[in-house]
Amino acid sequence: MKVYAAIGHWKDSENVTSVAEQQLSKKDFLQDLRGNEFVPYVVITEGMMKRLVALTNEDFGLYDQVKKMTTNYRVWDVVTDYLEQCFDILCDKISAALH
Repeated sequence: MKVYAAIGHWKDSENVTSVAEQQLSKKDFLQDLRGNEFVPYVVITEGMMKRLVALTNEDFGLYDQVKKMTTNYRVWDVVTDYLEQCFDILCDKISAALH
């Protein structure tokens, strides 16, 4: 099983948050999110998480990577801000999903 994380919001809320859990595939993870009424902006795999960790110290590297992760240009700033401000929270959720 692999760990997947998503940044987005719950259906009746516009507050940006993240979720993480173990699933067999990205498709299963997305189906579980839809079933729980979570609207994902981006889905982060374990490999992508390693890449994001390396980009946290670069000025525009993180923003450029977010642009590649989703075609929804309206959420590029939102996701980048969440990663810059709440990266530790996302890492905690991923590590909790591993255990």
